[in-house]
Amino acid sequence: MRMHTFLAIFAALLLFGCVEERTLSISGYESIESIGGMDLTGDGVNDVLSYQFRSIPIDQPLGISMAKYVFVSPSSYSFTEPAYPSPPDLEGAKAKINEFDAARKSGEGACLSRLQVSFATCSDYSSCMQNCRSEYCTESKAVAGEAFGFELLTFKEKSQEMDRLVSELNSVQALQSSEEKKEFIRKTVKLMAVASDLSYVNIFNQNTFRTCSPLQLRLDLLEQAVQKVGATQITPDRYRYRVAEIITGGTEDEHITLFIQDTPPVAMNIDELSVDVPMGVVYQRLPLRVGWENFRIDTPRKALTYDFTSPDRPGETILSRWSNPQVNERNIKFFAIFNSIFSNPIITFLAGISKSVFMLFYSLGAGYFTSLGAAASFFLYVFMLAILAATFLFHAMRGYMDRKVIREYLIEKMGPPITDWRSYVGVGAALILVCFLMNVMYIRPTEIGQLDLATIQLRLISDIPGSISAILFIFGAYTIYLVAEDRLKGLFLGPDYFHRKGATKEENVAALSRLKTVSGNLKARIETLSRTGMDVKDEYAVLIAVPEERLEQFIDVGKQNTAKSLIDFHLTRLEDIDKRIEQKIGIMEENWPVWNSEIAKAVDQSDEVPVETLVSIPMQWREWAVSKYISEHRGRHLVLEDNRIKRRKVSAENLLMSSLSDLKRDGLVESAILIHDNKVVSNSFSKGNSTVGVVLFMKLSGFANAIARKFGEEDVKRFVIMGKKGAAASLPSGKNSPLLFTGRGKLKQLIDEWKSKVGEPG
Repeated sequence: MRMHTFLAIFAALLLFGCVEERTLSISGYESIESIGGMDLTGDGVNDVLSYQFRSIPIDQPLGISMAKYVFVSPSSYSFTEPAYPSPPDLEGAKAKINEFDAARKSGEGACLSRLQVSFATCSDYSSCMQNCRSEYCTESKAVAGEAFGFELLTFKEKSQEMDRLVSELNSVQALQSSEEKKEFIRKTVKLMAVASDLSYVNIFNQNTFRTCSPLQLRLDLLEQAVQKVGATQITPDRYRYRVAEIITGGTEDEHITLFIQDTPPVAMNIDELSVDVPMGVVYQRLPLRVGWENFRIDTPRKALTYDFTSPDRPGETILSRWSNPQVNERNIKFFAIFNSIFSNPIITFLAGISKSVFMLFYSLGAGYFTSLGAAASFFLYVFMLAILAATFLFHAMRGYMDRKVIREYLIEKMGPPITDWRSYVGVGAALILVCFLMNVMYIRPTEIGQLDLATIQLRLISDIPGSISAILFIFGAYTIYLVAEDRLKGLFLGPDYFHRKGATKEENVAALSRLKTVSGNLKARIETLSRTGMDVKDEYAVLIAVPEERLEQFIDVGKQNTAKSLIDFHLTRLEDIDKRIEQKIGIMEENWPVWNSEIAKAVDQSDEVPVETLVSIPMQWREWAVSKYISEHRGRHLVLEDNRIKRRKVSAENLLMSSLSDLKRDGLVESAILIHDNKVVSNSFSKGNSTVGVVLFMKLSGFANAIARKFGEEDVKRFVIMGKKGAAASLPSGKNSPLLFTGRGKLKQLIDEWKSKVGEPG
């Protein structure tokens, strides 16, 4: 009854607008608003590009909107076969490289100084965030969360990679062979690629984090260094696309979360392994879809980022085909309701009493957190008593409308009394005693301070043992309340309430027996379905959680009401599991023809099929569908290994024998003679007649071939011998010559099955 009441209250809050949820549906493509970039080579053409898309309103009344930015830079270059001057200007090339490196390090140093962070204290994204404490870091953490730590780590890794490349290039003393010159050029071009990739790391991007100014990367100096070693043409062959969704207009006052899914242009050639989503989840690979769940908009600006690489050159044509994102907004107005509730005079009065309860326990030496648990328990008592009064009133009205004796009706509806009330009181008192002991032995002394919600929340978060003691006190007080409520029911309903029959031992024994039967049947069914490949792990976890021995103990020690409640609870869960399995079986049977067709098509096209490529089959059903297909097509000799469907190699003789065995098991073959490559591999005739059978088979084959040649045919595809009840079929195929005996009515089915297992005759 209490659970139903809680659910009703929660539903009422939803109905009165506690939680608002809506979906922002925008069809079509995003619109490019502006294009910018940077020229890193000094040729007047932007090497790296930035695209700003039109802002999309998410919540106009609150002023929340979202805009996409896409930043593109070359991440890899290729070069033509160099023409080497003789001798190469190695020192001149090094000078250009060092000039580039000095300018690069100057910009990086200025950024690190601005952030007040050192690469030495940045070993992973978490430590990068923790050791970045400047005002710019604080702002970026609020804007991007963990993604900011990933960007710092990326900055460090690319900087260290450039340090390594510059060191290796400076260590070169001479360039004698063409291979040495080409390797020098390759490393210099690699240095260009890393520098270009670093140019739009979000640390240096004012459109995302607003932390550091863009780096002045003189790639023209590296190009000049290359030309001093060998004349070649350098062109980008791969690009990194960095995507940022910038959300503006959020505030701490509104509790708004967003569910966002973004899909890059389908026409782009995106390498799956290059997708980097530090804060998101890749929901779908083909087409690529990136999403963020429960993203809180609590600051005026938020940045959601991810990136990927592609060989496709950036341009308006391809980027203008970027679909609008899918956005769900959830606005939880609970906190506004919470504040209005606590401004109510009645609640204010109760809060005053609660504070007095806190002070009473604190004065008795209970400590801050135990006293806090006592104050919260007072509110719990008031709330539960209000529910009890509402329940009494509801059932009294129902009894009156149904023209029943109200007192008897209330006794019936209020449930059986607590027979083992001493255990409840003992458990409650023990929990409260534990709280007092924890306060003395483990919890540090805490001054009262301000008894406001913000202070209480901060102290609960900062002192875990104290929080545990407060929760234990509430549980202990609630356990004692159940006994007090039971006495209160008896006071209102009279002695008849306590004399009402509760659950009996005999009823519980019978119910437990039924529970065991249901559990056993369900276990057998789950194990059978598991062998077919069905995913039933969740159902099995619920099944093994049934505490049969514990329930027997409750019955033996006389806790009949507790035993009955638990038995009913687990029976309901098992019945729900049974229904869920029925639904799964229905889904599989309905979709099996389509799944069977897709697997057959994939197996026909390749000897090795990765299971994850069967995209039309949902992931949770794939293993089951593949196992079912393999079991139904044994003649194709397929196996599932390393999450791949593979064709098992079978010798011709083994193929014939296994096919014959399957047909005999299915009742399609009574006896047979199998000849492979003029060798008898199976003969069902008796030992004395086996040779005679083979000779007769050979004569029949020769006679059939002679007749075929008279009619202009070179080979006999098959011949059939029919009797009144029986029949025999010769189905030669290549080096295989079988003679299969079966019932007359099964002949056609036999021929079809043999064709599917061994091959078309002829």
